[in-house]
Amino acid sequence: MKTIAAELAYFLRGRARQNLKVLMLYCAFLVAMVLVYAVLFRSLMWNLEGREFSLIAGIYWAITVMTTLGFGDITFHSDLGYIFAAVVTVSGVIFLLIILPFGLISLFLAPWIEHRLRNRLVTELPRETTGHVVIFGVDAVIRAFISKLQARGIPFVLVTSDHDEALRLADEGLRVICGSPTTASVLSAIRVSAARYVVANLSDPENAAICLAVRSQCQTPIAVFVDEPEHSGMMHQAGANKIIALHKILGRYLAIRSTTCGALAHVLDSFGDLLIAEIPVHGTPFSGKTLENAAIRQRTGLAVIGIWERGCFTVPTRDTQLNDKALLVLAGSRVQLENLEQLIGEHAEDDLVFILGHGRIGCAAARFLERKPVPFILVDRAENPLCSEHIPIYGDATIRHVLEDAGIDQARGLIVTTNDDSTNIFLTLASRQLLPHIRLVARANCEETVEQLYRAGADFVVSNASVGAGILLNILEAKASAFLTEGVSVFRRPLPESLVGQTIVDSRLRPRTGCSIVALEPIDGDILVSPPPDSRLENGITLILIGTPAQEELFDTAISGH
Repeated sequence: MKTIAAELAYFLRGRARQNLKVLMLYCAFLVAMVLVYAVLFRSLMWNLEGREFSLIAGIYWAITVMTTLGFGDITFHSDLGYIFAAVVTVSGVIFLLIILPFGLISLFLAPWIEHRLRNRLVTELPRETTGHVVIFGVDAVIRAFISKLQARGIPFVLVTSDHDEALRLADEGLRVICGSPTTASVLSAIRVSAARYVVANLSDPENAAICLAVRSQCQTPIAVFVDEPEHSGMMHQAGANKIIALHKILGRYLAIRSTTCGALAHVLDSFGDLLIAEIPVHGTPFSGKTLENAAIRQRTGLAVIGIWERGCFTVPTRDTQLNDKALLVLAGSRVQLENLEQLIGEHAEDDLVFILGHGRIGCAAARFLERKPVPFILVDRAENPLCSEHIPIYGDATIRHVLEDAGIDQARGLIVTTNDDSTNIFLTLASRQLLPHIRLVARANCEETVEQLYRAGADFVVSNASVGAGILLNILEAKASAFLTEGVSVFRRPLPESLVGQTIVDSRLRPRTGCSIVALEPIDGDILVSPPPDSRLENGITLILIGTPAQEELFDTAISGH
């Protein structure tokens, strides 16, 4: 019954629904024609031959003549009656026996057959299939991941036990297998033993069952999303190789970017002794100065490797002016970051972060700030039944006095992380108007909302889908990348043979790929941060670079030749 309902649903959506309206109008026209013929039949029978028939008899006669059945129990006996019967017969042939069947075939049957042939679900992958990615569970993160796989030409297959979902995914041109994800026959059909990776993105119990089922057949690596970080141990025990606690990761990213108390409070990532960190220009001695006059490297030893300003990332020159609304991306050692903190003169206890939204991600951000420690205040409309360790202020954050009464004028950073993107956009607009200089970080549930949040005034936007897809791709390609914000990463690559012996300026890496060298990491010796242009690239050196995903891919293809 479910399959029949799914097939009937085809005729109630899209183009078929529009065609159904045309068919209804045509049927109304045929009914009107039959009624007109029935009335004329009664009139001619009475006036020409003196015989009287009911309207029902007239309808019966019109239908038998139009369909050319012609039972012969009611006939005319005059020439004018014969002519009328011939006209009814010809019109019936044209409108009932030619136009109606042709319309049904062209508007419904042919498109449906084409749809079924095009989207017919396959039951197994070809035996020669290898190196593909098997994906269980589709959401916004997986859709973003699929886009990245398609851009790189990496084959994949989606597995779902829901037939209707399988048909919808097949309608989108995706390769789908419909079946239970833990059944041995289904795992064999998707060639799981020859797969490059398995991605499990269902509920925690279902993901654990998938891990156990896959491990019973092969040792293909498995990446698993977990709803609760404490389930990570069980997933490892079940056979998962990589555990992704996405809510915890997103909360960490949001918290890191919300603090404004100095570089130590928001170290992003590290490459050995090299740390990547961010600081806001607002409130520092560098505001309004050029990079040369700020003398950050001379005073602290840190290298400024980039500047963020409301979603726009640039690599600075010595003449770049440090805008009060900008944020500096720095590279250096922990000692150098401590020198910067002393220069700025701020500490964690001087900071205050507001978190608007006490869901899983807001709760994860609060836990991260607690460990720093950085003071914070949670605001939400309702209680979070999954969290008993934080006590938020209950109220509607879209109402200005709720935030003012909570003391938002004392806040240095703000995290907007509700489950509704429209609410996030509104809160970002209102908060930016209320506190123009606050460090504002917003969460985007959909990638399409990222640009709108930047226009609303967010300093940073963290997209669930983009972060999750980026993590999966890094796992798949065994990359070590530091996530900065939407669209930029710091990544490590061995020096390509084509660049050995050249200087940085001679290699023309930046003009050719758009990537910039953050540091050089020799086999033996200290990392050279922000190397000068005349630095020579010796064999065995590892490059640490910064750039967008497109620039990173261009480096791999144009320079490394991968």
